[in-house]
Amino acid sequence: MPAHAAATAPDPYSGKIETDCNIDVPAVVEPGKRVVIRISVSANSPTPPKGKVDLAIKTRPGGNVVWDKTVKYNGGTKTVVGPVLETGQDYTVTSRFRPSDDTFARCHASAAFAVDSAGGNNPDGDDDNGPGGLLPDTGGPALLWLLLGVGLVGGGSATVVYARRRSAPAPA
Repeated sequence: MPAHAAATAPDPYSGKIETDCNIDVPAVVEPGKRVVIRISVSANSPTPPKGKVDLAIKTRPGGNVVWDKTVKYNGGTKTVVGPVLETGQDYTVTSRFRPSDDTFARCHASAAFAVDSAGGNNPDGDDDNGPGGLLPDTGGPALLWLLLGVGLVGGGSATVVYARRRSAPAPA
């Protein structure tokens, strides 16, 4: 009778410490200004991951690479100054971490941004439009309610003072 081999599955454990790539870039970059990219790699480890980070900026849509750079990474947050890009375009910046040894796993991240004036579609050029449109309500209309409340408190205080004066006994 032939011996049957036990069924086995491949071990999903890689032995490498998982890493998490983070990339931070402003949502809107002003025309004529360089793109400032902040990258970091985190891991659940007492020692920070070390290696190299490959950065690339691509146009959207299309994905044509317009800039790339490889930087050495030794932990913490690293700031990389990119190029001045074409106005009115949308871009994606990507980062890929390559560890210097087999202790850490690779990771990647991406972030989208645009090169446009901060004023956006505002004809007077005011800086009141952000990447999501108009700024949220900052409390301007609430000023009327504040003044009404102050008036009511002041009126109530005056009424109490007047009522106490009237009810005070006359000196003998």
